[in-house]
Amino acid sequence: MRNLFLVLVLANLAFAAWHRWFSGPAGSEFVPEASHVPSITLISELQSEAEEAAARAAPPAEAPVLETYATVDDLAAERCISIGPFRELSQAATAAANLRTAGYDPSQRVGEGDIWVGYWVHLAGIATKERADEILTDLRENGVSDSYIIPGGAEEQIISLGVFSEISRAGRRREHVRGLGYEPTVVDRNRRGTVYWVDVTLAADQTLDLEPLQTPGRIIRLEQRGCEAQRS
Repeated sequence: MRNLFLVLVLANLAFAAWHRWFSGPAGSEFVPEASHVPSITLISELQSEAEEAAARAAPPAEAPVLETYATVDDLAAERCISIGPFRELSQAATAAANLRTAGYDPSQRVGEGDIWVGYWVHLAGIATKERADEILTDLRENGVSDSYIIPGGAEEQIISLGVFSEISRAGRRREHVRGLGYEPTVVDRNRRGTVYWVDVTLAADQTLDLEPLQTPGRIIRLEQRGCEAQRS
């Protein structure tokens, strides 16, 4: 009986040794190599890869060309002025030619306006026609031969003593008449008519000398005005 027990124990030990020697580790499972199993690729992955490949193959995009436009500040940096009024078209043409020589790009236009004639020396506030006749006689006897009466209605009469293009000549006439005991007045004399203007664009801080634009041998009272204000 003892011998049978020993035989069974030895048989169990031999089986355990054999199992441990020839079997793999407990709990291990057979996993086939990945190289023998086909992989699965999603369509979205294929599209993404195609787009990346196309982007790598495409030439680099050129930088966009930016067009430049005048800004509000640039426009504000320029201003248009009108020079005039000129009484004759030839005077405006001469002024425009002088501006072109100086490097400007002027343009001419015609309009209606006040034309400066000169400095008018006159006596105003004479009460009656009889008194105006007496003064006129006195003036002519004392060398003011170009004087004449301008009827001013029932309230006053006016005696014109001359219109002068130079203030110095107007001043001499006024002093002459003052010496005779009268008090003349000097004002600008204007008339309504067709006038000519020259428009030119200047920088915001640029000024223009009007003296070279005067017609040689003629005295013209020129002024500068904004183009838009002048045209409205």
